Amino acid sequence: MQSQAMRQRRWTAALLAAPLLIFAVCFVAYPLVTGALTAFQDKTVYSPEETFSGLKNFGALFGDGDFVQAVVFTVLYTVVVVAVEVVLGFGLALLMHRVMPGKKLWFTLILLPIMIAPAMLGVMFRLLLNGDIGAVPAILEHLGVSVSLFSPGSVIPLLIVLDILQWTPFTFLIIYAGLQSFPLELSEAAAVDGAGYWRTLRSVVLPVIAPVFIAAMFLRMIDALRTFDVIYVLTAGGPGGMTTTVSIYIYKTAFVSGDFGKAAAAALVMLVCVLPLVPVIVKRITQSGGRNA
Repeated sequence: MQSQAMRQRRWTAALLAAPLLIFAVCFVAYPLVTGALTAFQDKTVYSPEETFSGLKNFGALFGDGDFVQAVVFTVLYTVVVVAVEVVLGFGLALLMHRVMPGKKLWFTLILLPIMIAPAMLGVMFRLLLNGDIGAVPAILEHLGVSVSLFSPGSVIPLLIVLDILQWTPFTFLIIYAGLQSFPLELSEAAAVDGAGYWRTLRSVVLPVIAPVFIAAMFLRMIDALRTFDVIYVLTAGGPGGMTTTVSIYIYKTAFVSGDFGKAAAAALVMLVCVLPLVPVIVKRITQSGGRNA
C-alpha cells in the first residue's frame, strides 16, 4: 500500500510538472539549441541551406568593429543606468516607506512608466523629443536653449536619462518590498542603543536588505544588456552606430544584412558571457540571506 501511494504521488507530481516541462522544451530548450547550432552554420537569407562553417561566424564577428562598438556601448550603458536606478530606487523606497499624505497616489504615479509597453514608451518619447513637433524642444527653445537632442554629443545622455525615467520604478518596487519586510525590532533595538537614523540605515537596514539590492541590480543588469525597444524606436542605433546595442546589432545582422549565422554567433557570445553570472549572483543572495537570518 505504501509503495502504491508513493507511485501515485510520483505520477501526480509528474502530471502537474508536465505543462511546465513542455513549455521549457518548446520555448526555451529548442530555440536555444537551434540558435547555438545556427552559430556554427553558414546560413544567410541568400543561402538558407544549413552548411557547417565551424568558427567562421565567430571570426567574422570579433573582426567586426561594429560588434565591438556595440558591446562597449552596451556594457557602459548598463553600468551607468543600473547604478543610478538602484540608488534612485532606494531613495524613493525610503521616501515612500514613511507615512505621508497621498501615498497611494504617489505610489501609482511612480509605477506608471513600467506599466507602459517599452515600444509604446519609445514612440511617446519620439513624439515629445521631435525637433519639429516635439514639446520638449519647443519648451527649450522658448527658454533660450538651443540644443539638438539627437546629436552625437547629447543622444547618449538622453537615452540614459530616458532609461532611468522608465526603469527606476522597477528597482524602487523591489527595494520597497524589501523595506516592507524589514524587522521593526532591529531598528527599535538600534534606537535604544542610541543610533541615529543614518547610522541605523547604514549599519542595520542596508546589511539586512543587501540580498534585495543584489536581486534588483541583477534583474536590471540582465534587462539593460538586452535593451532594444526604446533605443531602436528613437535612434535605430544611430547616429553612426554609436547607440547600437548588442540586441540592435543582432537584429540588423539577421534581418537587415540577412546573416543569420553571424547574428546567432553574437547572441551565443552574449549568452556565454552572462550565463556564468547567474550562479554567482544566486549564491551571493543566498549567502547574504543566510547571514542575515
